[in-house]
Formats: sequence, C-alpha cells, structure tokens
Amino acid sequence: MANKKETKTTKKPVEKKTTVKKKVTKKVETKKEEVKVEVKKESKLTKIKDKLKRFFNSSQPLIVVLALMVVALLIYNINYSKHDTVYIGHYLQDNGSIGTIHYFTNHKINLFYATPASFEGDDVDLYAYEIGYYYELGDKLKPFIVRSGMQQEKVSLKKIINDNSYFNISELSTNKAYFTDEAKDNLDKLHFVVYGSTKKDDSKIDYVLDFPIEFDQIV
Repeated sequence: MANKKETKTTKKPVEKKTTVKKKVTKKVETKKEEVKVEVKKESKLTKIKDKLKRFFNSSQPLIVVLALMVVALLIYNINYSKHDTVYIGHYLQDNGSIGTIHYFTNHKINLFYATPASFEGDDVDLYAYEIGYYYELGDKLKPFIVRSGMQQEKVSLKKIINDNSYFNISELSTNKAYFTDEAKDNLDKLHFVVYGSTKKDDSKIDYVLDFPIEFDQIV
C-alpha cells in the first residue's frame, strides 16, 4: 500500500473573539455601581428626612426660633439705644458762669435746658444783640438756639444776659427746627455767645462775648 502523505497546514486556528462579552461585563458592572450609588443617595435622603421629621416634631424648633428672636431684639435694642444721648455741661470762669446745661436727643424727642448765665466782667450798653447757644462747625460758630433784639434805648449787657440766657426747649425729632442733623452731630462743641452793637440804629456787630462750654459727662 502506498503510504499516505501527511499534509501540513500552515493556517492558524481561528481564535474566538471575546470583546463582546467584555463589553457586556463592563456595562453590567457600571449598572451595578450606579444602582449602589442610587441606593446610597436614597439612604442618605431618608436619613436626612428622618432627622428633619424628628427635629420638627420636637421642641427644638421653638427653642431655636425663640433664641433667634432674643438675639434680634438685643441687636435692635443696642442700635435703638445708640440714639439716646445725654449731654451735661457748664461754664465757670472769672468773667462769668453757667451752672448747668442739659440736652437730650433720641429717636422721638429732643430736649435742651440751660440755667441763666451770669456775667462778671466789665459791663457795656447795647442797642442790638443776638444771644444764645452756637455750635462749632470748622472754624465758624453756627446758631443752635438764639434770641435777638433791637431797642431805641441802650440796655446793659448784664441785664440782657440775665433776661435772655435761660432756655428750656423740647422738639419732636421729626421737626428738626433746632435739632438738625448737623446740630446734633456737633452738640458737644457748644458756646454761649452774645453778639452786640453799641451804636444806636445800627445792627453792625462791634461787641462779642464767648463762653465755650465744658462738658463733664456725655452719656
């Protein structure tokens, strides 16, 4: 018998591709991870909801609200009381004195009180005068509460001061006739001043008396 020749093949065996399976596995794993994340999120939300339920079903919300209200009231009262200012001042020198000056400002009413001034210097006669309290604004004095007059007969400076230096004025904060914002900002720099004219029928100022007020206490 003739010997059969063995035939050799050079073709490589076909390998099965598994890429499809790998992709499917990855998708499945991704879905599992997404499900786990969603479950975790749901569990966290559930815990938060449970905590909120327990919080609002307890007395804690009322306590928190009351605490916030107390804090708000304290802040309001602190800011509110800043508008309450009391000034106490006087003048005492060799040429004269003013015993007491009080003024009070707040959000509702403003008050000013000054006892009569006394003058111990050399007396003069005036035909016209402007007397009262002025506040410093820069290098100028601006009128706060003043009185003025002109007469045909000369009048003693001491008498003018004695008759016109007492003040007792109250004013609602909304009026601002005397207690303007500018005046209130400078009330700690008051002067008692007399401007006068020694010439008849002439309002030109040729005499000035200035008492700078010293403040003992500002509350």
